[in-house]
Amino acid sequence: MTVAIVGRPNVGKSTLFNRILRRREAVVHDEPGVTRDRHYGATTWNGRVFYVVDTGGLIPRAREGMPALVRTSAMIAVEEADVLLLVTDATTGVTALDEEVARVLLRSGKPTLLAVNKAEAPGRAFTVHEFQRLGLGEPWPVSGLHGTGTGDLLDQIVALLPDHGPDTLESDAELRVAIVGKPNVGKSSLLNALVGEPRALVSEVPGTTRDSIDSRIRWHGHSVDLIDTAGLRRQARLGEAVDVFAALRTMRSIERADVCLLLLDATEPISRQDTRIGGYVHKAGRGLVVCFNKWDAVEKDTHTADTLKRDYAREFAFASYAPVLFISALEKTRIHKPLETAWMVGEARRRQIPTAQINRTLQAAVGRRPPHYHAGGTGQVKYAVQSDTEPPRFTIFVNNPTFFDRSYIRYLSNAMREEYEFPGSVLRLELRPSPAGRRSAVETG
Repeated sequence: MTVAIVGRPNVGKSTLFNRILRRREAVVHDEPGVTRDRHYGATTWNGRVFYVVDTGGLIPRAREGMPALVRTSAMIAVEEADVLLLVTDATTGVTALDEEVARVLLRSGKPTLLAVNKAEAPGRAFTVHEFQRLGLGEPWPVSGLHGTGTGDLLDQIVALLPDHGPDTLESDAELRVAIVGKPNVGKSSLLNALVGEPRALVSEVPGTTRDSIDSRIRWHGHSVDLIDTAGLRRQARLGEAVDVFAALRTMRSIERADVCLLLLDATEPISRQDTRIGGYVHKAGRGLVVCFNKWDAVEKDTHTADTLKRDYAREFAFASYAPVLFISALEKTRIHKPLETAWMVGEARRRQIPTAQINRTLQAAVGRRPPHYHAGGTGQVKYAVQSDTEPPRFTIFVNNPTFFDRSYIRYLSNAMREEYEFPGSVLRLELRPSPAGRRSAVETG
């Protein structure tokens, strides 16, 4: 579900966008037209998750130059969105350009809200009332800068969102696998090889896949959804609006998946964009399997695979837990391995470790390396439980969480992984103060 923020230049769309996301994502500047590429992000309100897209200043009559490109991008945002939010400026009143943009949105037939920004100053109530003539219903006075009125506006946005959509419907498949990677790395070729038919368009032109494609297959008696995604380009290349929405759909696909197959081009060095995509998967807590594709095109010796594994370990230090495979989607070399490994990763992510075993593992780890003095005290590990799965999450109760630095938390995480493996999955450890009077299950002496 997507909300597009639309309006003429310099009405404060990016400021309101940042306020809705509750973080600074878009560049905000007094100069009109700063926002050219689209910015997008996920947010929650009243328990609903939705995406917000910040568009550049819309000039409906623009036909050439940068204004025309911004217009094209904004119109795609209007077409893609479930709810539209027209932002206007209380300090200038209704302008002819506001009226033009309003007519465009009315013709779209989409649910549309009218926000009058910069309305925090006393005495602007009459100015806000003037915006009713745009024909979009009651205007909502807000201040993107100060946050005034944005809560009421968000209540109304959530009320207009569809009850069901691709972001809320859960697949009934036993495993959902997203194929991700930068453009032209072979994602659609891998999908076709796994499905056994040319389900996705394959082309030598980078960026052929603009949308995500779901394919249901039966694999060893199990139902698996395969999600082919549009390639994620570097942010600097997101000039075309379609690429922005391709990136948005890819992020949605990652969030919908249980496990992601990250394809890397074995014929090229690992790029920053490769690690950025892996970082998205890691941050989302999804399972990760790395596939060096185009293995057939690599001149190999006995050390080639080890060299690429070392390159991966260096560039993906944050995701060293991921299994690494070498495949050729085109030649169907080792094509059985990605799904076998993804299934193994999916099962590991769902594993529930008995509390007694967890505490025995921690007791042994603390015995080998007791917590040291840090931040004014010495840490004591009391006991731990597994509080969640997919990804595995462990809550460790201690005397004082501030007494534990990151290196020791990482040590405990590595001890858990060494004992229980959890291939392809991030482990999340949360330290909490132990309830008073609770007897320790982990000795720290």
